[in-house]
Amino acid sequence: MTSTEKPRSKMLELKERRGPVSPALLESVRQNNAAKSAIKKALAAGPLTVPQIAEAAGIPTKTILWTVTAMRKYGTVVEDSTDGSYVRYALAAKDPR
Repeated sequence: MTSTEKPRSKMLELKERRGPVSPALLESVRQNNAAKSAIKKALAAGPLTVPQIAEAAGIPTKTILWTVTAMRKYGTVVEDSTDGSYVRYALAAKDPR
């Protein structure tokens, strides 16, 4: 390496060693990000239950349930109140990210 060359970053070396990311993984990440965005958009109007979020977002209830569970774990969504046996979810006052 000459004095004008920059040292290679460890991340670049890791990416080259690991190879390209699989299209299936990229698609899974895209779908997950789309679901999170749709949930945030639906909850911007106020607290909703999982079935209400699914209806507003046009995404299957099962997907909404798992995504809301993850968002709750990481503090993006909080339990707000109940509607019968359903929990209403709301966006956290401050998104941790």
